[in-house]
Amino acid sequence: MATKRIRLPGPPPTEGSGSTPLTIEFLVEQPFLATREHARFVEFAEACAHYRYIGVCHGRPGVGKTRSAREFSSFPDLGEYAALRPIAALLGEKVARCRAVFYTVSVSNTPKTIDAVLGLNLIKLGYARLTVAGGSQDEITHDAARIACPLVIVDEADRLTIKSLEHLRDMADRHGFGLILMGMPGLEKRLARYAQLYSRIGSRRCGGS
Repeated sequence: MATKRIRLPGPPPTEGSGSTPLTIEFLVEQPFLATREHARFVEFAEACAHYRYIGVCHGRPGVGKTRSAREFSSFPDLGEYAALRPIAALLGEKVARCRAVFYTVSVSNTPKTIDAVLGLNLIKLGYARLTVAGGSQDEITHDAARIACPLVIVDEADRLTIKSLEHLRDMADRHGFGLILMGMPGLEKRLARYAQLYSRIGSRRCGGS
């Protein structure tokens, strides 16, 4: 990611003082480039969505896993959207392009915190997708909205506790979505210790190799 430096307002340094102007540097996100690695991630994610696999994607930091996942998912900000309310045209366009829910695990996580964020976004996106597809909110049920999302991508999966991992597996069963767990090298070995979850993994991918 590139950086940009700007000069802060203030009086110019006096000649011979040896001081320099105050500046601030911040990160600037570069335009996304669809690389061969991204094409492989898309193929992997589409398989997880289609077959409702649990997939694992791991790799070193900085290789582009998160950027590829965000680009693929095109998950919109649903913070202002309320289920069964009319959808603004711009949000409707974003919902139509969305292919997955993207969720970043917090450092402190429990089944309750996962439900509060991921569970809520699943329901919201389900209602929004069905509304966009049908043209209205009429006859949309909670059960239909609950299973309307084909894929959930979970970033920073290394942070998940045992209870949170089990809760995600249970959510995938109940909601019927494919699930991708993304993290650092060693994630798959950690998951292998949980036989009930590991036996469900149908696709594996090492990002940035």
